[in-house]
Amino acid sequence: MNLIVATTVFSLFSSSPNKIASTAESWEGRYFKQGQSARCADFVGTVVLKSGKIPPEGYQKCTSWLNWGKKVNLANIQKGDIVIYAKSGKYNHIGIYDGDGKIIHRPTRSKVVGKMNYKYRRIIGVRRA
Repeated sequence: MNLIVATTVFSLFSSSPNKIASTAESWEGRYFKQGQSARCADFVGTVVLKSGKIPPEGYQKCTSWLNWGKKVNLANIQKGDIVIYAKSGKYNHIGIYDGDGKIIHRPTRSKVVGKMNYKYRRIIGVRRA
């Protein structure tokens, strides 16, 4: 019985990448700061915090994630990794890889958190907790 309790307590406080992904998935279909723009990085930071990790300082901006955690080669991407994108040479979006060829992200101020293909735009960085 003590082993079950210890395992349960550990899993509650574990901050593995899968914990990050499952926390992000719990937001799917719900609004995150509805009506506010530029909140994709804020969403990722909130998910990371709720997963037991500390996001980078200034986590509300995509650029703050470029040196956070461990750098991961795109060929080795795993569920729960943070994916950072650029368009026209500017960092402009971030999401959490769901392990199924998609990211979980906060798309716009008027849409709910959802999933989309993780290769939809140029990926400039992948980071792991």
